[in-house]
Amino acid sequence: MSVEHIVGPSSRPIKAGTEKEALKETVEELILAVRTLVSVFEKAKDEIKAEPTQQVLMKLDELTIYNKQLIEQNREILEQTGKVLEQNKDVAHSLLMLLDLHREHLPEIAKHTRLTSEVKRISPGFPGPMPTRTRGYLRADEQ
Repeated sequence: MSVEHIVGPSSRPIKAGTEKEALKETVEELILAVRTLVSVFEKAKDEIKAEPTQQVLMKLDELTIYNKQLIEQNREILEQTGKVLEQNKDVAHSLLMLLDLHREHLPEIAKHTRLTSEVKRISPGFPGPMPTRTRGYLRADEQ
């Protein structure tokens, strides 16, 4: 088998006695081409390795910034929630105080209401409310 059959025709003219030399040169060219191709693949591999790492690092930086923003928002929400809880405690305390006052004074209020209604029943001849004075004079409708 000739070299031309394996690698294809060469662009250089081949002398009859130097077929071995031509084969040697072609193999050396092939080795050089393969080494160049391997070098290109190694560079591509390194770039592919480095590129996703850089992209991942950039994404991680973005996520870190986003997480810090979320933490700050959550902190603000927690502060607002704490304020609302404090206000709710104050309202609940106030309602309990009102309930205690109501329970304490309920018997007196009921007694006063009962007495007032009894007074109204006992004195049916009472003409109505007492006339009120305005600047020392009776109003015209009360005279």
